[in-house]
Amino acid sequence: MPTFATPEPISARIDAAAGSIRLIATDRTDTVVEVSPRDPNRPADVRAAEQARVSYANGQLTVAPAKFGFLGYRMGAVDIVVELPSHSRIRVAVASADVRADGEFADFDFSSASGSLVAQSITGQLKASASSGGADIAELDGDLKFQAASGSLSLDRLRGRVKSQTASGSVRIAAAVRGAVTAYTSSGAVEIGVPQGSAARLDIMTGSGLVTNRLEPAGGPEDGDETLTVKVRTGSGDVDIHRAVATLT
Repeated sequence: MPTFATPEPISARIDAAAGSIRLIATDRTDTVVEVSPRDPNRPADVRAAEQARVSYANGQLTVAPAKFGFLGYRMGAVDIVVELPSHSRIRVAVASADVRADGEFADFDFSSASGSLVAQSITGQLKASASSGGADIAELDGDLKFQAASGSLSLDRLRGRVKSQTASGSVRIAAAVRGAVTAYTSSGAVEIGVPQGSAARLDIMTGSGLVTNRLEPAGGPEDGDETLTVKVRTGSGDVDIHRAVATLT
């Protein structure tokens, strides 16, 4: 397994056609990369793993599939595991591979055709785009731009700004503590929880969807309240705004 000395957070660019990518961020001073075939009995997977390119220089890690001539990437599914320092910056581009990011990360850029992203904690800028893949984020302290056709966005806790645009994908934010949420969707549902101690200003319009607002009306934020603005536009998607089940700090 390639191992590199990385006493500080790094930048990582990882590309894959099919398979899976797992990123594990911890307090460590090195980076370890493992690329293995998804199916050890499938020759295309074995070749893809053996010929994957892994390099590191000047704080930049690159993991990419082998190329040949003008024919593009070799076909084959691989499982990639990268153990790296916390707060590293990530850029991932996949076709149908799923990505899981455990630990704390800084800026994160994810693009896919049908792959999905599951991430634990991101502080900084998150950009996620997919055709049918979705994004499931536990904690975001920063800004998110999400764009998908049928992919859905799920976010447990938000401290920052979200701009989401989907066709049929849904948007769920369990606890939007502060910042701004802007969601555009044709037929997808939008569900946003607002914790106690957060005051929300709502701007919601839908064509034929059902709007449910379970927040108590108020004249304005109390002293010490966090503030949140919510703008939602849907065609036929339902909208549900409610108090979060528990205050997340």
